[in-house]
Amino acid sequence: MKASAPASSANLGPGFDSLAVALDLRCEVTVSNSNRWEITDDPGGFLRSAAERVSANPLRVEVDSEIPVGRGLGSSAAVLAALELAVARLDGKPDDLHRVFQAVASAEGHPDNAAAAVYGGLVLAGPDGVHRLELHSSLSILVAVPEASLATEEARDILPATVPFAVAAEAARRAMRLVEALRTGNITLLAGVGRDELHEPHRVRLRPLIGDLLEAAEGAGAPFAAISGSGPAVVAVVTAEAQEAVVRALQHAVGSGSVLNPGVSADGVR
Repeated sequence: MKASAPASSANLGPGFDSLAVALDLRCEVTVSNSNRWEITDDPGGFLRSAAERVSANPLRVEVDSEIPVGRGLGSSAAVLAALELAVARLDGKPDDLHRVFQAVASAEGHPDNAAAAVYGGLVLAGPDGVHRLELHSSLSILVAVPEASLATEEARDILPATVPFAVAAEAARRAMRLVEALRTGNITLLAGVGRDELHEPHRVRLRPLIGDLLEAAEGAGAPFAAISGSGPAVVAVVTAEAQEAVVRALQHAVGSGSVLNPGVSADGVR
């Protein structure tokens, strides 16, 4: 039995732990009954642990993924969502996206990537559930993917326990501008969002290349750029007119890494 789920870019700057967008890079998981656990391509044991949480019986689990691992593109949320749905189908259960979302959000520890992987599109996730947001058709998302990875735990550990009141107030303003700009396609509003102050400066110190990529995107005409998830990948929101110049700038800055134009995935897990 099979299921697949998309990559995702979470946070989007000031939308820390709340906003995410699904990207059209997919992870497909195939599961079948077996007399022993058989997990393909699982050097750290992540999939085995996840599969044992989902199924009491041993399975053969195969993964075919387009999503770069350890780059801040929601690879773990995607594989967990696809695994949850594939095992449920193998057991003869109807698709239940709410159940899949709850399971993935619990395993991930935060709901943003889980929401995008399960429901697709641009989403706002929090204690009150998941809300689909609008993304204007004039906007595209580019992703610069460095060759080096960054562990989520390392990126989390560097964050401060508190931030100054003024920083929190500014983050709220930025987040509201960002959501409205993405909805309307208002480039002036989008460019006015500016750089996040909650988490991005700390993560740039871990991987200075992140700062280089942000500057390259903005310098080439991207009205908005942000760290994808916990990094080190960077997303740039662009118009058609700026896309070619931003791709060139990002490719130069990312060196041996890659620049992707995956498109937004309207579908989540399926």
